[in-house]
Amino acid sequence: MARRNKSSLVTEVFKDNTTKQYVIKRIGNIVRKELFTMCSEKTGSILSSKHVSDLKEFTWDKLLTELDSHAPVLHSILKICTQTRRRRPNRSAVIGMCVAILLRYQHVKMNLAQRIVSVILYAGDCSKQVIKITTLMLFNLSFFLYYRCTKDYRNLIFAQLMRPQTYC
Repeated sequence: MARRNKSSLVTEVFKDNTTKQYVIKRIGNIVRKELFTMCSEKTGSILSSKHVSDLKEFTWDKLLTELDSHAPVLHSILKICTQTRRRRPNRSAVIGMCVAILLRYQHVKMNLAQRIVSVILYAGDCSKQVIKITTLMLFNLSFFLYYRCTKDYRNLIFAQLMRPQTYC
């Protein structure tokens, strides 16, 4: 096994279920440590920001740059999971939203994506029923945020989120 290339070594490791479980557990521990690092106060993640200016200036590219520096293993896994034959313009947003949900699950303060979703729902004049459904899906959306936003502000955020991203 030592003379083979690394790809065949990995294939052999994954043929044995016991060894496969150890590898998966180890990768899971690495990813969990990366998530804790991103949730740390020292990191100062964009997702933990409470400033309106960060909401206005948010891009998926900023989040993915942060992810690349603080959670490279998770970023690599998500890039592989979202790889398709044709290049899709929303790949950055898909990866970013997955990371935002994982980070929000780890720590309550990592809620910038939640606030962005709130603004988008407000901009679309969604009903209270939609709010209840999305609350069941992890996001606690507050009506306070809806009514605090002005029309210009929500249009600015919506325009920022809909522009093409270039990171992936």
